[in-house]
Amino acid sequence: MDISSYNSDFHKHILSKWAASRAASQSKGFKFSVELGSKLLLFGTSKSQASDQEFIDYIKLIETFNSQDDFDSWHHQTIVNMITDTYEFRQLLDTHNKSHNNYTYGIAAKLLNCYLKVFFLESFGKQKFADFIHPPVDAILLKALRKDNKELFNFKNSIFTNIGVQKIPTWTRINENEYKTIINLMKEFVSSKNQNGLWKIESFWIGHQ
Repeated sequence: MDISSYNSDFHKHILSKWAASRAASQSKGFKFSVELGSKLLLFGTSKSQASDQEFIDYIKLIETFNSQDDFDSWHHQTIVNMITDTYEFRQLLDTHNKSHNNYTYGIAAKLLNCYLKVFFLESFGKQKFADFIHPPVDAILLKALRKDNKELFNFKNSIFTNIGVQKIPTWTRINENEYKTIINLMKEFVSSKNQNGLWKIESFWIGHQ
């Protein structure tokens, strides 16, 4: 890219891709490089690899959303786009010696959520659309939430099929229904604290310590 075309959105985009790829690549079954993580994100627009600018434009649609339902629908379709087994997608994974079977809804969601967290960091607590953005779901957050409220986060629902030794879902194996159930539990939890914004639930995330 020519330096004259480099703007603040692209600046945030580069950092967001790097941070998200590093954070979401911790699965033993699907470790990936920043290069691959960046390309996986670009499939989110339409089940084919978009350009960086096309992806930025797509991401910024979030700023127009007026409700949680608007964001949730957009988020789900983006994840579906990111994990759909197309020929172009298989070629990308084959190039990096990765199996589509190990790339789950949960991994794609963490990749996307970490990207959004960084890209829109300055908007949290200031703009309404940022309240709709899902937090990255991982073992550290789920364990802390269960410790705080075992009744709500008991994960005994038959929906959860991959419960680990810590009695929480294994985030790297989470499917669509499990993910949506977890997010709904988080919404209920935040509401019970008389708070707005799903991002506030990350006060329980201690991965930085």
